[in-house]
Amino acid sequence: MKINIFTLTIPVLFFASVCFADYGAMKKELKDYTPQDSFAIRQLPDIAVQKTPSHTAVPFPVGSQIPDRSQIHHLKQGYEKQIYGPNGDAAAMGVDEKIFAQVSQAGDDPKAFAALLAQKIDLKEIKAIAALRNTDIKAARKKVLAEIQSFDQVTHLDDSLQQYAAFTAALNNRVGPLKTKNSIRAGHPFPGLVALKGRVIQSQVDMLMEQMKIAGKQVRQDVENAYWELAYTTRSIRIIHETMAAFDRLLDVAASLYKSGRTSYQDVIKVTIKIEELKEQRVSLENEADNVKIRLFELMNLPADTRMGPVKTAPLPETISPPEKLVSLAREHRQELAAIRFQISKLQSMVEMAESMKQSSFTLGLSYFEADHVNTAGTGAPQQPFGEKTMASMKNNQPVNPWYGVDSPWLQQTRQTLASLEHTLTARENATDRMVYNAWFKTDKNRRELDLYKNRILPLTKSALDVSTREYETGSIPFSQAIGSYTDWLKAKLAIAQKTKDLGISFAALETVVGTSL
Repeated sequence: MKINIFTLTIPVLFFASVCFADYGAMKKELKDYTPQDSFAIRQLPDIAVQKTPSHTAVPFPVGSQIPDRSQIHHLKQGYEKQIYGPNGDAAAMGVDEKIFAQVSQAGDDPKAFAALLAQKIDLKEIKAIAALRNTDIKAARKKVLAEIQSFDQVTHLDDSLQQYAAFTAALNNRVGPLKTKNSIRAGHPFPGLVALKGRVIQSQVDMLMEQMKIAGKQVRQDVENAYWELAYTTRSIRIIHETMAAFDRLLDVAASLYKSGRTSYQDVIKVTIKIEELKEQRVSLENEADNVKIRLFELMNLPADTRMGPVKTAPLPETISPPEKLVSLAREHRQELAAIRFQISKLQSMVEMAESMKQSSFTLGLSYFEADHVNTAGTGAPQQPFGEKTMASMKNNQPVNPWYGVDSPWLQQTRQTLASLEHTLTARENATDRMVYNAWFKTDKNRRELDLYKNRILPLTKSALDVSTREYETGSIPFSQAIGSYTDWLKAKLAIAQKTKDLGISFAALETVVGTSL
């Protein structure tokens, strides 16, 4: 008897040791387990995007955990906070946040902005006003807000099904059928699909955010172009006033020489013609300045009769980074490229979601309530509450998933669209390199030419003007040389104003291509 008991004890102890041997390792493995990316959604709006060697945009999951509805709602609130933030549009426009905060204190009162513009025209201030009031930026922002509401639609259907299941659940009262029309497959869908739907909406919101930034930087470039146009016309008007004063002095000299008989009356006529031409040029520039102001009012969404004060000259860039450095910055910050990457991320999630819904599930379905509510158990139950076996095929030897392995046209279309976007991204990146080099060339050319006219040509023309005026008064040179010196001096000063405008406009275009402030 003792031998039999000992014989039975040894297998029991052996199997017990096997059952408890790996419990610690199993517990550690469960604690360290990380689900796959399809279970996770990006939790922050400012998510980084990496590029694979095939230029495929892949979002970095912030936290690899099964998403629930609170995470999706938190993600929505993060986007709304970013949109409604105090300096939300300042970053998209490249506007100084301090200036933007000061301008924002005026609220939506056009009179307050008109009073601010009546003092002076500061480039930073008008960019901040445009970022706050421009209608194109407001329209782009509304598109983002409209798409943000799609986060609620991700879980709305599931919430409705769960509420319906909760209201229709009841105990077995032995009256009527024991089944309802609910299914746990619909009431509790696979959580990875919820994550993928959230990622699709997030990619769409991120893409619209980039489009809002594109609208913002385009408005910023238009504002800077109009500002430099206004600065050029204002400076040109001042130069013409100075030149007209110089021609008046030359006219007095020509009249004195004519009275003394040392020159002809043609010299007086030629100087008078030049003065009249300058008067007409001044009128044209004044009208052009009014048109530029109207353009600025349009960008700032202000009435056309708003008064503007004097133009405050904005500083020009002292140095320009080499194009090799700007190319890397453009590939990182250019909003057009980021928008395409988010489109790729959206299509990747759509393909993954379609494949998850089309192909075989990750579970055998043994824990599904396929018969809905079964409130009785035992031999008298109409059917078992849980599935007891899984079948390789259905009746008539049909596969369990009839469409498994079939190339659906809509799925193939999405895959081809995804491949097309990947090639488009490569083409846009190459075009960005070309655009950066072209914009850098124009900016560098204007900077060198401005330095040429300002530091070398203008002093020479001023010296020639002074010498020719004295020599013409003494009769040493003819009138044609004297008036030629005045004309060269005028051209040099107007060229400086023109090159200043060109440098400001080309630098604004360079920042637009790169996608960030330089």
